Amino acid sequence: MVPEQELFILWLLKTEGEIGRYRLAKMLGVSQGIARGMLTQMKRRRLIIVRPRAGARPSQKGLGELSTLMSRHSLKLVERFDQELLGLGPASVVFQVSGQSHRLRHGIEQRDAAIKAGATGAVTFFFDGKILRFPGVVEPVSRRRSATFEQLKARLRMRKGDVVLIAFADTWWEAARGGFWAVRTLA
Repeated sequence: MVPEQELFILWLLKTEGEIGRYRLAKMLGVSQGIARGMLTQMKRRRLIIVRPRAGARPSQKGLGELSTLMSRHSLKLVERFDQELLGLGPASVVFQVSGQSHRLRHGIEQRDAAIKAGATGAVTFFFDGKILRFPGVVEPVSRRRSATFEQLKARLRMRKGDVVLIAFADTWWEAARGGFWAVRTLA
């Protein structure tokens, strides 16, 4: 299985607790047969615990693997944001990627990757050590969207060079799926 898929599945299971195969297939955007195969592989590697009629949840080993995969992708934080941000959509997931602003170009690459994976879109910022900025724009985010900047500042412990990506969609799992694929563009 692709490490990015494993990362997404483990994050979903940690975020939701137990998820059944049918619901997981919907969240992943794959058939039930493919979801079953993924779960079988992960169970064989002891990354998940499957309870009949209840669903799968991450094992201690799976939580350790999630931590390793997040570090490998420089992910400091991935979190559902239940408040509407920037008026982008009903569901948002915020990704904080440590020290990757040097890999960021215009943010279009991240938006396109998120849309290809099923999100409605994504907005990307970087922290210059003092303020949050849009790539390629001189004006800081706080000037255009001061409430959003304050919400993010309160939730995130940003360091110079961090990238903040907000993926959005009709459901939080579509936003998350798009965001995880968008983060790959920063690797």
